[in-house]
Amino acid sequence: VFIPLGILMGLFERCYRALEVVIEMLRPIPPPVVIPVALLFFGLEDEMKIVVIFFSCSWPILLNTLDGVKNIDRLLLNTARTFGLSHVKIIWQVVLPACSPQIMTGLRVSLPITLILVVISEMVGSTDGIGYFILDSQRRFKVAQMYAGMLALAILGYALNLLFNLAHRALLPWHWGMLRMNREE
Repeated sequence: VFIPLGILMGLFERCYRALEVVIEMLRPIPPPVVIPVALLFFGLEDEMKIVVIFFSCSWPILLNTLDGVKNIDRLLLNTARTFGLSHVKIIWQVVLPACSPQIMTGLRVSLPITLILVVISEMVGSTDGIGYFILDSQRRFKVAQMYAGMLALAILGYALNLLFNLAHRALLPWHWGMLRMNREE
């Protein structure tokens, strides 16, 4: 949802101006503050976690996509228009490839935010999940179980980051190569 929205806002100034105020008003809201509101509307169900994650992960994805589109060399867009490419083809063949590194950055930033908010949501408003397990273990003074849950979270976070890097490498091999080359310099 937020990748297409970021592309539209980046390409069309009217769209950007129409949504800028709403986005800039919602963006500073700390994601954990959304949990009580989501609990009120969705209860202890999984939908509550989904709403909280959706709200909090949207900003890095949207803003990185928007930034990526805004920083596309205008010569590329003008050349595509000169060759008669439709708006759809310009988006698929010029815009997405050009801003895909920024989109991946937004997704990567959102990944740990997702994990953090799932855990917080489970601690505050759930009766199951790793967050609930850690908090329940702490409340019952089962320190070993609490640390085991924290270790499981650390391993999960590491594994998710590893999988994300593999996906990044597979989807954008040219960008991954540039990153590796820059690190070697």
